[in-house]
Amino acid sequence: MAKADLLRVQDVRDAYRLIGECRDLGNDPASWHRRMFEGLCRLLGAPGASGGEGRWVRPDRPLVPLSFFDSGLPPLNRERLAAYIRDKVHAIDPIWQALQRTPGRLITRTRRQLVPDAVWFRSVAFNEYARPAHVGHRLTSVCDVSDAGNISAITVRRLLGERDFSPREQRLLSFFHGELGPLIGRSLVSVTEPSPEKLSPRLRQTLACLLEGNSEKQVANRLGLSYDTTHQYVSVLYRHFGVHSRPQLLLHAFRRMGQGSWKELRPEPEQRRALPG
Repeated sequence: MAKADLLRVQDVRDAYRLIGECRDLGNDPASWHRRMFEGLCRLLGAPGASGGEGRWVRPDRPLVPLSFFDSGLPPLNRERLAAYIRDKVHAIDPIWQALQRTPGRLITRTRRQLVPDAVWFRSVAFNEYARPAHVGHRLTSVCDVSDAGNISAITVRRLLGERDFSPREQRLLSFFHGELGPLIGRSLVSVTEPSPEKLSPRLRQTLACLLEGNSEKQVANRLGLSYDTTHQYVSVLYRHFGVHSRPQLLLHAFRRMGQGSWKELRPEPEQRRALPG
């Protein structure tokens, strides 16, 4: 192995710095993903990166994308990429087909390590989506983030005519993804987590009151509800967020919603009795 192919101390420092920046934005999946892709473009010297989360029980089940974010892609690239997602081309993309057959909780490969040129340049994925967007070499990383099949996927792109990704750049992305992956669903909020935005208006109001420190009796008085109804709402909140106690509920909601945003859910005094049940 050539010395130039090895990770440098500065590479490791830069990777941890970017992880720290992502953690600072960890309450919002869109924000930390975009910051991650911006940073990876800088670290790897690439014009664009994209990816997100999905469910993928390899090798038996197909990939189910759950979120998608990108950074640095010009309009033409973004347009073709949007078509790629809309048309579900990943199901026939030879790169993703090869990844499905590749074992390991963390896989980081260049396109040529996964698919020979002859196969790639004849594929629909290249001719109808990558080539019109002038996308050349790709470096793709897939990290299992749960035993249930949740994954994090990162793809970094270079334009046609640009050089392929080096072994050092491949190791850097693998190191970064291996360190960041275990944080998803913990200090980095995952799109797979239950969201307060999916609650009914009354449940959101109940949650906001709990976050302010109100007891169930106080919540009932504030919202003009009976105690039994309030207790039922709290039980629904437990089930929605998959928790078993009030401290767990509050911890999850604070982290999922971000500092202060829950205050926007509070009912004004004159609105409290007008809300639908």
